[in-house]
Amino acid sequence: IKKNELSPVGEPELSDIHLELGKPLIFDITLEVLPTFELSEYKGIHVSREPVKITDDDIEKTLNNINKQKTQLIVVEDGKVEANDHIICDCKVKVKNKIVWKSDDLDVDVSGSQVSDIKVSDLQSNILGVKTGEKCSINVELGEKFSVEEYRNSPAKLELSLKEIKRPVTPEINDEMAKELGYNSLVELKEYVSKKLESEKKHHSDAGMRDQIYKHLLEMADFELPKGLVEKQTNKRLNNYQIDLLNRGTSLEKIQENLKDLKNVSEESVIREFKLSLVLEQIAEKERIYVTEKDLNQKIKTLAHMYGIDQSKMRNQLEKMNNISDLRHQLRESKTIDFLLKEAVIEEIHQENNK
Repeated sequence: IKKNELSPVGEPELSDIHLELGKPLIFDITLEVLPTFELSEYKGIHVSREPVKITDDDIEKTLNNINKQKTQLIVVEDGKVEANDHIICDCKVKVKNKIVWKSDDLDVDVSGSQVSDIKVSDLQSNILGVKTGEKCSINVELGEKFSVEEYRNSPAKLELSLKEIKRPVTPEINDEMAKELGYNSLVELKEYVSKKLESEKKHHSDAGMRDQIYKHLLEMADFELPKGLVEKQTNKRLNNYQIDLLNRGTSLEKIQENLKDLKNVSEESVIREFKLSLVLEQIAEKERIYVTEKDLNQKIKTLAHMYGIDQSKMRNQLEKMNNISDLRHQLRESKTIDFLLKEAVIEEIHQENNK
């Protein structure tokens, strides 16, 4: 291995073993090795960057979304049903004038198309304008999910007796709303929203450039990976994924049905990650990019803050799980990508072309 400067992976296979007393031990050994390859030019990669600019419309949309979360349903004492209302009603279903199902105090969304398990495509047009205490009848087709099996897929009449109207009321976007959210004024809230949106857009823009770097590096990775290594890592990932699906309640039969597709996706992902890792490692070696103890401590500090535990406790946990070396590897790859972005030729995308 040293003489030929090999980088073995996986377990070696021994064969043709000849052992006789008084004679040298002779055997063949077969092992997979990491591929050797020459890097093409990686400095000056052309990438495009989305603009990080926050408009008044962006802020307005975010404020409206925040405001919608504070919407409340208010009982309408005297009025008619409107498009976005919710109603409380007693329901009856008749088939040939025979009541086959009924339910009291059902909450029905007027803008929807469902009353319990009955699909009512023209619900809104029939219920609009009805007052509390009034009734309305709608012709429906009872579907395959109707609770009374013998009447499924039958034509029927749905009768609704309106008992209460609830209307969504959204508060105004003003200083009062801002104070309820913990800000001194609407101006201060808008400043916070603007900074938050800018940070999110910058993160999205940076992620987009990194993806472009990854794509370029994969195009450079014109080499084959050891089949045994890929298969081993694919099976490991597949097993972990199956365990995860089982923990989520997915049936074993369902997992087996999709096993082939899952394996193909996993194998593609393994090959992609390995190739990227090898290219990035070679670039890091060539450019002498290393992870310092300060880098590692800073990352551990960030993780500790994220999980709300002490930094020393976080480090102990990482050491127990043998994850320190993995963390160093991730940090080195991240620093290498930062280096490539610094050396890249960045083209700004104009706002008008990014609509």
